[in-house]
Amino acid sequence: MGTALLAFKDLTRPLDDEGRRLVVSGKIEPGEVLFVRGPSGAGKSTLLKILGRILTASGGEAWLRGCSWKDIPAPQWRLKVQYVSQKPVVFDGTVEDNLLMPFRFRLLKHKPSPPREQIKEYLEELQLPATLLDQPAKTLSGGETARMALIRSLLLEPEVLLLDEPTASLDENNRQHLNTLLQYWVVEKPRGIVMVSHNEQDLQAFPKRNSLFIG
Repeated sequence: MGTALLAFKDLTRPLDDEGRRLVVSGKIEPGEVLFVRGPSGAGKSTLLKILGRILTASGGEAWLRGCSWKDIPAPQWRLKVQYVSQKPVVFDGTVEDNLLMPFRFRLLKHKPSPPREQIKEYLEELQLPATLLDQPAKTLSGGETARMALIRSLLLEPEVLLLDEPTASLDENNRQHLNTLLQYWVVEKPRGIVMVSHNEQDLQAFPKRNSLFIG
């Protein structure tokens, strides 16, 4: 699909029992942030879950760097295209246990766990103390949990992040720090981000951006 990092065409899925359907096409270029916008219930979060292969589309296709998702096993696709939920999963154990959990999966047995210094750098950039690593993860606040989930995905070094309201539970200062980290991350390789956000300031934070309106 040309030079697109991630492209999708006619992704389709029923939204309710009344016949409403999500049918959407779009793409993101390397280094770009695509903001998904639309009214409540239009299927914004559903689109992210389809792109992350958490939900199955009833029609349509997606490509990562020109390679169809039909040719990439779902577990490998999910490593490259990371979905971060608005309400992330929190496992028993410490924050560090949660951050390193994916590296225990068979698919990542070949990949060494990230060094603690790298984890601490992410914590610092997101205004979280290093002492948090030893804290039980289930005691975190909503904003802390959201940032922990983002760091967990960043440590896996994906090519695309699918972010569902990543700043919804953050105050203004922490929102700015999160967006600053993402600004750097998306152009470093470069990579791509698909984001659902109702905060206009999130959109304005990224110079290379586009919008996709659904609904």
